[in-house]
Amino acid sequence: MSLTKTIGLVAATTFASVAFGAVETSNDTLAQIAELRAELASIKAQNGGEQWLTEQRATQIRGIVQDVLADSETRQSLQASGATSGYNGGFFIGSADGNNSLKINILEQVRFTYNNSTSTGDSDTSTWGFENKRTRMTFSGNIVDSSWTYNVSTYFAYDNNAEFAGELANAYVNKDFGNGFSVTAGQFQDQSGAEQGTDAGNLQFIERSTVSYLFGLGYTQGMALHYASDQFRLTTTFNNGAFTANDSWGAGSPDTDASFGGRFEYKCAGTWAQFADQQSWRGEESGFLLGGGIANETNSTAADDSVMTWTVDGTYEFGGGNIAAAYFARDFGDATPDQTGYTVSGGFFVSDDMELVARYEWASSDGAPSDQDWSAMTAGMNWYFSKNTAKLNTSVGYSFNGISSFLDVAAAESNWLADDEDGQWTIQAQLSFSF
Repeated sequence: MSLTKTIGLVAATTFASVAFGAVETSNDTLAQIAELRAELASIKAQNGGEQWLTEQRATQIRGIVQDVLADSETRQSLQASGATSGYNGGFFIGSADGNNSLKINILEQVRFTYNNSTSTGDSDTSTWGFENKRTRMTFSGNIVDSSWTYNVSTYFAYDNNAEFAGELANAYVNKDFGNGFSVTAGQFQDQSGAEQGTDAGNLQFIERSTVSYLFGLGYTQGMALHYASDQFRLTTTFNNGAFTANDSWGAGSPDTDASFGGRFEYKCAGTWAQFADQQSWRGEESGFLLGGGIANETNSTAADDSVMTWTVDGTYEFGGGNIAAAYFARDFGDATPDQTGYTVSGGFFVSDDMELVARYEWASSDGAPSDQDWSAMTAGMNWYFSKNTAKLNTSVGYSFNGISSFLDVAAAESNWLADDEDGQWTIQAQLSFSF
């Protein structure tokens, strides 16, 4: 065997053990080196004991041996630490004792919309195009011990701002005190309603309803106290008020004298986990959830002026199909018109991965300058490649009334356009990946 081939054999053997040998112990490594030395001695003897190694070649071989020893020590250190990593509802890494962990999740949604309206007058106007509706990254896990958890999420891309204003979304820590009690501090999304409390990646439709955006309160900063048992959950919050994400503190802040909120849920049947998404998958047990939420804030800019928003909702799932309904109301006091609205929606799986869905929604603004009503119908079909991890949503929507100023910002979330005329309609499709 030639010298070149011998050195190549040594290098190939060494690097193969690094690439495919997982974690080697010190004794195994020393044994391999001893075998290599014996083989080299045999080759030297076969060549009559001549000085066949130059000083340069000997240095190269010693370097290879040292690299193997250093890599072995590193691998032993990682093994001893017991660090874990992999994928479980997100890519994660954590310490062996479970006291520290990091999980990374991605939400990516690409949407196509065709909209037909009469916003420019009597003639129809067609608008179509693609948009990167959401690109969000979430970091979550626990620190100190398993009772301390955190969640930080940011939108790299997001159209419109009824749901979210700014780049940073969630940014909070939570402490679990046991016996069902926990406290959250930081920035978090309003969850007074069931629809707003459902993650955007787990929706049954392409987008939340326009009515839920109209009465939703966006992101806020503050504290929340939670209690959960097997049958019911309760959350109360003390915060800066609606749509105060990423607000900085300064003289006169916040804009409200006081802002409080809360939500109560009673689980009549089923499990809490099944209500984390809006679908009722085939084979899933039946479940029934009732809930209600309220938020009240007193404005510092107008004496005795307060805004109260409340909702009641219910969801029934029967393993392969579901129906949900919600009622909303908002009282502005004497300042502006009061508002009410409701939604009724449902879905039914025609196969394990194909679902038919439909939703009707209605909203009204009563009082000056004039009474205004709005209603719309949406129907579609969803294809689930891997449940909510990868799916294609399609829908057709029809607005029975014009999109007036009291809900044009909320309507933009679902790609409705401001339009005084009745009969606006849309065709939409969206790819959603949540992993």
